[in-house]
Amino acid sequence: MSHLPRLLSLGLALVAALIPAAALAADDADAGPQTWAVSPAGADGPDGRASFDYVVEPDDVYADHVAVRNLGEQPLTVALYAQDAVQTVDGDFQLLTTDDDAERIGAWLELDRDEVTVPARDVVIVPFEITVPADAEPGDHSGGIVAVSTAGTGGGANVQYRVGARIHLRVAGPVTAAVEVDSVSAVHETRLSPFAGSAMDVAATLVNTGNVRVSPASRVHVTGLFGWWSGSAALEGIDEILPEGAQSGGAQLPEVPPIGPLWVTVDVVEVSSAGQDITGMTATSSRTVVVWAVPWVLVAAIALLVAAAVVAVRNLRRRARAARLDDARRRVTTETPADPADAGAQDLTAVR
Repeated sequence: MSHLPRLLSLGLALVAALIPAAALAADDADAGPQTWAVSPAGADGPDGRASFDYVVEPDDVYADHVAVRNLGEQPLTVALYAQDAVQTVDGDFQLLTTDDDAERIGAWLELDRDEVTVPARDVVIVPFEITVPADAEPGDHSGGIVAVSTAGTGGGANVQYRVGARIHLRVAGPVTAAVEVDSVSAVHETRLSPFAGSAMDVAATLVNTGNVRVSPASRVHVTGLFGWWSGSAALEGIDEILPEGAQSGGAQLPEVPPIGPLWVTVDVVEVSSAGQDITGMTATSSRTVVVWAVPWVLVAAIALLVAAAVVAVRNLRRRARAARLDDARRRVTTETPADPADAGAQDLTAVR
């Protein structure tokens, strides 16, 4: 993932659509906008494939074609190149730039031409070959073929417009389909009613630690203390994950009661891989976190009652202490003579 900062730094200078699609660039106000598309093709023209998908053997050579279609009214000149792909932190399929060193598809694929000029409303077919190294790692490798047009902005700067077609290449050999639950977080909403259930939002990130692209299906399970309550929901928003890639998804459980600690577990329940049967070759994991679903209104009410009880007990103790002091003072006043001289006279009388 070390290439991601460089990818993101392209900003608005890069418009990338890595599925067969059209790009638009305003090169010249007089010529009008230029639009083009890139797609898989046969020798005679586009063949309807959505992407280039291959299952190959090491040390073999594979030939194919790519079509560059000019959808505009003026001739179009674009540069062509192939490059490796990565998956961004948002799960997007993204090609590396020409400044990055290609290690796989970008290094294995050789185009017949690196620049083409396409007449208006016409198509040019460009042959290419993929030479798979003898030591190519088994599993899936992703990349793409990109057509680039550079347009001037009028202020001396140039903007590159890019459109490409994806390439998925699977090298024969041992296949490992492995998905790990990397992180789980959950938030429980609090309602005013201490007894009503409320929504719990769960987010999780899955990482592809195997060597083939995978499409995992996952579920969220929530269980209360001693099994008093349980619920589950599908983790949504996760599509295909490339090797070494990651994607995040979420789930919502609408009526989770506020019963204290809740155990939130994300399980990967099924894994598929581009239509290939990977039964018995799948390794998955799960992760559990504890979330407190506390009825804060009820807790606050109990806290106020406890505080009131504590104040009442203190007041009772103070009153009891004050009553004891008053009683002691009364006893002292009753038993002590008012005039010391009278006390002496009484003593003398007693002597006689």
